Amino acid sequence: MLALKGLGKTYAGGVQALAGFTLDARPGEIVAIIGGSGCGKSTLLRLIGGLDAPTSGTVSIHGETVHEPHPLINLIFQEPRLLPWLSVRDNVGFGLAHLPRAEQAARIEEALCRVNLEAYGDRLPKALSGGQAQRVAIARALVTRPEVLLLDEPFSALDALTRETLQQHLLDIWAQTRATMILVTHDIDEAVSLAHRVIVLKPWPGRILDDIKIAHPHQRSGVPFEQARAKVRSALHQSLSVPAPADIRTARAQHPSVLETSP
Repeated sequence: MLALKGLGKTYAGGVQALAGFTLDARPGEIVAIIGGSGCGKSTLLRLIGGLDAPTSGTVSIHGETVHEPHPLINLIFQEPRLLPWLSVRDNVGFGLAHLPRAEQAARIEEALCRVNLEAYGDRLPKALSGGQAQRVAIARALVTRPEVLLLDEPFSALDALTRETLQQHLLDIWAQTRATMILVTHDIDEAVSLAHRVIVLKPWPGRILDDIKIAHPHQRSGVPFEQARAKVRSALHQSLSVPAPADIRTARAQHPSVLETSP
């Protein structure tokens, strides 16, 4: 359904962020992308989401090439990015202006119910906790009924307990919607506990080092979880052993916004 063929991205100045990335994601599959700084994780999500154009290769959904933001693909960022002057309900429905009002209202309530915030529709973002705000962001992504959800480290800014709670909540939503999810994370436990597959990237440029199948879903304990975590950790350590070339170090110093800086 979602097909990435030979994706590459080279930025101005010749910085190659991604090269030869090929992946077919099955309907309803959760794919975690993990790797160190310079692996092109966020670049990859921008290409899939149509927010940036690849230098080479293609992104397609149901055989249709993605050249711009697509109605079947939505993105959840690390920060909720809510509009502070709008209520929770209006934030969730922000992208539905093209629909009749009755359908807008129905979709908004459905999305709020999915994230257990149906009683919070009239609140402003400043009245929400960090976890609640991120659930509003998830509801906003769900309200358009996408077939593909792109998640760019959506829980990394939250405390450990809230993060684990929302990870389980995400699995509950997935069980209801069966959306294909591409999750960028730097957290090995998160990748192993949520995903059907973990793609480990190596850097400069970002390429696939390993594609690890995971029994899904996992409990965060027991032999299968520990074995999967050890395999991902080993591949990640291998990817991190590659030193940054001199031109990448120079580009980072001169253009820090171009390359990823997250661990």
